[in-house]
Amino acid sequence: MRDLKRMRERFIRDRSPIRIGNLASDLLRLSKWTQARHNDEAIVDLMREIAWLMEWSGDLASPELADMQREICRWRRVWPVEQARSILVFRALQMSNRILEWSGLLEKTTPGPKRLDSPVSSTPYQAEGRLRRAYRVRNDK
Repeated sequence: MRDLKRMRERFIRDRSPIRIGNLASDLLRLSKWTQARHNDEAIVDLMREIAWLMEWSGDLASPELADMQREICRWRRVWPVEQARSILVFRALQMSNRILEWSGLLEKTTPGPKRLDSPVSSTPYQAEGRLRRAYRVRNDK
């Protein structure tokens, strides 16, 4: 686990939409690492980091974000659970899409008319593309 103080300082330095976009990116990474059967200890560390990022998003607090944080903490306490791996893959992707939607970055990076399809029903590749576009916006500023 990284130095929490430095990680917090770095996280809160960005504007709210960027912080939320980073959180969505970490959740997508959790989904991909879990699906790829990445090292379980690294997955637990990533869950811990995600829970802290959610904690430090107090200015954006919502009951839904608090529920997500509690769910990530529960997953972290019981991980690894091989039978539930596909459920965590799905839930982390679902949370990532929901949080990315909150960030407001999609409106700035999605050309053309607003999409009416649900981000929850998108494929991991579509979600990854949205995150890459959001990341480019963040780093161009």
